[in-house]
Amino acid sequence: MTPVSKWCVVTNASLPDLGHLATQTADLGDLKVHYRGPEGVRLPENPPFTVDVATLAPPSPGGAASTLRIEPDGVTARVSALNENPVYYAVNRSRGLFAYFTDLLLAPLVLPALGLAVRFQGSAPGHESGTLVADVSRLRHATVRRTRRTGGRWLTEAGDEHDVLGDFRTPHRDDPLAAGEAQLEALASEIARVDATAPEGTGYATLLSGGIDSGTVTYLAARAGLPVTPYSVASPWGDELDDAAELCAELGIGLEPVHLTEDQIIASIPETVRWLGLADSEVVEVALTATTVQRLGAVPADEVLLTGYGSDLVNAGLYRPFDHRDDLIEQVLSAVDRTRRSNELSNRMPLAYGTTTHHPFWSWPVMRVALETTPECKVREGREKYHLRTAMGRRVSEPIAWRKKIAVHHGGGLQDGVARRLEKETGVQDRQAVYLACFAGLLDRAARGELDPADPWELLEHALRGVRSR
Repeated sequence: MTPVSKWCVVTNASLPDLGHLATQTADLGDLKVHYRGPEGVRLPENPPFTVDVATLAPPSPGGAASTLRIEPDGVTARVSALNENPVYYAVNRSRGLFAYFTDLLLAPLVLPALGLAVRFQGSAPGHESGTLVADVSRLRHATVRRTRRTGGRWLTEAGDEHDVLGDFRTPHRDDPLAAGEAQLEALASEIARVDATAPEGTGYATLLSGGIDSGTVTYLAARAGLPVTPYSVASPWGDELDDAAELCAELGIGLEPVHLTEDQIIASIPETVRWLGLADSEVVEVALTATTVQRLGAVPADEVLLTGYGSDLVNAGLYRPFDHRDDLIEQVLSAVDRTRRSNELSNRMPLAYGTTTHHPFWSWPVMRVALETTPECKVREGREKYHLRTAMGRRVSEPIAWRKKIAVHHGGGLQDGVARRLEKETGVQDRQAVYLACFAGLLDRAARGELDPADPWELLEHALRGVRSR
């Protein structure tokens, strides 16, 4: 299916270039709301109302997601502690104009209305709230920013809320088996919660590699009796089909291989950059497989996708050598912190395709257990995720539970394959230059009101030519 981006803009400026793209607009006097939400969802006609930034729908009771609350005289952006789904902010203080928006590619349509130029930065942001577009900031995690009409002027105040990551510098779960079992219990509860909120008869899918993370999610879903279909990706650079099939055989369920060509993966680069809104090489390449699967419709749209993403970060799956336990604690907390700027766990792409994706390892109850687990449980005898493997070793065969860790973007040789292809196309080893050029091309298209992916090869070829000509 053709993706259609979903977004929300709240501003006190007139946005004539955006109105025809929105499915709903609201003129609240001094404030204006432009909205393109999921099919069948409409904002209330009259404020106050609140929008969940992840779903672009009313927030769930008791939820901890980032939100935009719109009132007749102002807007409040409350950013969650994990900040998976970005809220962008731009302001021209000399004119008293501002905008909050949820899609960075709206910048070329928003900034001119604020009296600001559209300028591509051309390099990675140099500070925590920076983006690839000048004068646009990404709101920080665990913050509240309020802009209100007061005494005939628009005034903004911002404040920090408690950063929960600071609570986990002294983890206490020190028994590997008990810590692993606690994490499996939390994962099973999260999967049950997802199923309880899904329509009756919903089918499920997993992207199954040979690793412990997607294997654990697949195992728990299957053992819970959910109708789950594992899909395993193969590329010309390699695959983990045999390893994935080994778990499926133990579970008594079939495996659906997904054979991707090199061109299909390479053609997904512009769209990956588009949904991420950034060009960091590692982040783009981690997301590339999921984007390709989504873009090609390899997983049926009516199946809810359960992933193993996030486990590497909270369970020290990609740890670096360390001398002291505090070093590993810092590595884990820093890895989680980086996701608060990377957009790698955002819901932008599933929203655009009208699909549903959940990352059980990234639910707060599961993360809490993982962050409470001591370094000695996570890394022991040279093995990462020791606690999770120990617990899963009571459920699956030893080769499955203790198979050597391979990063998601390394498992099928993807990162090396992409690097070789882009070097062949450009003559340089700087992959990020290609990704930055893709973003620049996407920004140019957005300025013409073309917000959604078009011909990927046209975008990519333009980017490659730009890099070659330098």
